[in-house]
Amino acid sequence: MLTGLTDEQVNERIAEGKVNADENPNTRTYKQIIRENTLTFFNFLNLVLLVLVLLVGSYKNAFFVCIIVINTLIGIAQEIRAKKTIDKLAILTARKSVVIREGQKWTVPTEELVLDDVVCLKTGDQVPADARVLEGSVEVNESLLTGESDNLPKNVGDELFSGSFVTSGEANCQIIHVGKENYAAQITSEAKEFKRHNSELKNSLNAILKVISIIIVPIGALLFYKQYYIVGDTFKDSIVSMVAGVLGMIPEGLVLLTSVALTLGALVLANKKTLVQELYCIETLARVDTLCLDKTGTITEGTMCVERVEPYRVSKDESTDAEVDAGLAEITESAELTEMDTESRQTEVQAAEVSDTEITEVSATEVSADETDAGPAFMDEVGEIMCNMMYVLKDQNATIDALRKRFPAKQGMTLEHVIPFSSDRKYSGAVFEEKGTYLMGAAQFLFPEDNQELTERCQAYAEDGLRVLVLAHSSQMVEGTELPEGLEPLALMLMTDVIREEAPDTLAFFESQEVDLKVISGDDPVTVAAIAKRAGLKNADRYVDATTLTSDEMLQDAVAEYSVFGRVTPQQKKAMVQALQSQGHTVAMTGDGVNDVLALKEADCSIAMAQGSDAAKNIANVVLLDSNFASMPHIVNQGRRVVNNIRTAASMFLIKTMFSVMLSLLTIFFGNTYPFEPIQMSLISACAVGIPTFLLAQENNYEKIDHTFLRHVFINAFPAALTITSCVFAVMLVCQNVYHSTEMLNTACVLVTGWNYMAALKTVYAPLNTYRKTIIYGMQFIFFAAAVIFQKLLSLGSLDFGMIILVFILMTFAPVLIDVITVWLKSIYARSLDKENPGKFTAFIDKLRK
Repeated sequence: MLTGLTDEQVNERIAEGKVNADENPNTRTYKQIIRENTLTFFNFLNLVLLVLVLLVGSYKNAFFVCIIVINTLIGIAQEIRAKKTIDKLAILTARKSVVIREGQKWTVPTEELVLDDVVCLKTGDQVPADARVLEGSVEVNESLLTGESDNLPKNVGDELFSGSFVTSGEANCQIIHVGKENYAAQITSEAKEFKRHNSELKNSLNAILKVISIIIVPIGALLFYKQYYIVGDTFKDSIVSMVAGVLGMIPEGLVLLTSVALTLGALVLANKKTLVQELYCIETLARVDTLCLDKTGTITEGTMCVERVEPYRVSKDESTDAEVDAGLAEITESAELTEMDTESRQTEVQAAEVSDTEITEVSATEVSADETDAGPAFMDEVGEIMCNMMYVLKDQNATIDALRKRFPAKQGMTLEHVIPFSSDRKYSGAVFEEKGTYLMGAAQFLFPEDNQELTERCQAYAEDGLRVLVLAHSSQMVEGTELPEGLEPLALMLMTDVIREEAPDTLAFFESQEVDLKVISGDDPVTVAAIAKRAGLKNADRYVDATTLTSDEMLQDAVAEYSVFGRVTPQQKKAMVQALQSQGHTVAMTGDGVNDVLALKEADCSIAMAQGSDAAKNIANVVLLDSNFASMPHIVNQGRRVVNNIRTAASMFLIKTMFSVMLSLLTIFFGNTYPFEPIQMSLISACAVGIPTFLLAQENNYEKIDHTFLRHVFINAFPAALTITSCVFAVMLVCQNVYHSTEMLNTACVLVTGWNYMAALKTVYAPLNTYRKTIIYGMQFIFFAAAVIFQKLLSLGSLDFGMIILVFILMTFAPVLIDVITVWLKSIYARSLDKENPGKFTAFIDKLRK
């Protein structure tokens, strides 16, 4: 009898640091959140600009740092808020292990295991730390660690690697390594590199920031050189102009907005009992075009029930094919009686004339009362056998649970030894003294040499969505797990999966969104197809047996042609995901079992059920805490909302960046003075970009998204940026050659830029609804009110009549010019898509993304 460690020994090991601590928590620490929000390249650049402004004594132009600080604090606060919520939810899905301490079994978090702890492992568990088997035996799959797909037997004295998972059996094992010393921990960094999440949103934003980071410093330096050495401005004025130019190029709120939008998205999903373990997977799932579904636990509840039991008993007289067909026809007809009430069914069954050659039906709740060989006595014998098998079999899965409910475990036969279930053998059983061997499993695995009559009967039931388990017997008492000689079928267990109530509506949602659905299961393809059809899957009749897919070429063709896949091995699930990805699809995978782990890891976005195995939950990007498939549309819509709002907001941020770059270059080559001061850029940024994009990002925009994030942003931003640059440059030329007034230059440029930015808001956020109009017109009022009220602070002055006319003309025609250029760009882009050669515009954008 194992007693495990004492409390004193546990405390000693904790004090020595011999704890299986989690080196990779689901969420970042508070220190990481603060560091990653503050120690950024652009924050460092802003700090340098602040120091320069303060050194020259232009204190009012240091106002921009307040916006930076506020943005940073908002980002930190939102992420900490989300962290607290997600950490609370993560407790619900935290890996737990059963340990023996002080002679009793306790359930403790895996992170609290200590060296030499005795853990109890069973089918479906992931090995929490490197361990050695003390008693019992198990089969484990180490494919995640070694790449070997075979199930390996582990007996007393054998070692288990952390990260592997138990496919059958039970064992008590002693922890021999913890924490960083675990085999899995030693390959964590390599595994994480392999699983780096591929997000188009992240890639696009990184492309934008990369370009800006490259050009911002040299342009700033050239701008200062032009102002100070060529134009002859004072050192103070040159610094202020340079800071204003560089400040306009920094998309200071873009990264923040993205981070906050994704974090808030995760927070919204958390309130819907969905744990997001990788922020960018929200965006990935929103753009998937192929969703691979594991039948069990996704379309179905993961539970089963015994519909009825069919004795497999044929008369000793030679039966003709016609008699067999008649028996099958009667079984089919009798199945239709299940909707009748119990009393009427009993009356009709008792009144039926049944010959010795007919097959007797036994429903889940009754036994037919005929007087043949397949009568009550035989069924009592079958029930006795099943009850004894349920007593000795220790497997834990949906099938066994349903059988145990139908056949309560009891001991009445002397056990010789148990044959535990194996995912490779696909059967389990027991050997009883003086009784022989009883096995239970799929017909094709118990009778690999083919039993035509049995196969046809099972096929008929499978077509109705019933799962058929065969109870077979042999008088031979086998010593191992091999099939005995003389094995004969005794009875058929007809079982059904319980389809989730919400599954039909969820499948209909994805089909309406043109997402291709693939149902992948280890069960019989005919049964899976029937269940998928009952759940409302379109093209459910297009199914294939994965055991027939013997080459990569066949697999490639199959994933393109079929919708339902049966008899799929874990390795084939992974290969199917890879095949779909090689065909250009963005693939999401749902699953809950250890057999789904390889495919979950390979998919672009992986979703696991909380009721599933630890291995599936730990590797998934998203965990459905209530194991409710109906949450999937919420995740998709939330991802679309995040991406759509970031995409429009990014356009507004890029307008400022692009026109600041173009204006700086024009000033360097043609101008005398940069037409803005930092405080003026802060007003424009706040009223035309920061505040409106934040408020408009709260909208629920669930439009479908595609793979054109950067193109969309560029097409929206470039027309406004070009128009603003042209208008400001026109004002610069007039002031330089006519008025020679820096104050008038600043005033006219601020008014024109602010007005055009508001026009750009209307174009980017078109079509306008009441909420959008309220925000945009409200910001217009605030902008011009601030320009009047804080005129002196903003260094704004009065305009001459000629300049007023020029400003009026520019403000009148600039919005029209923005619309014209936008339409022109969209037409160029549309034409480029029609060509086999995508064209220079598309090629340029694609190059930026890489």
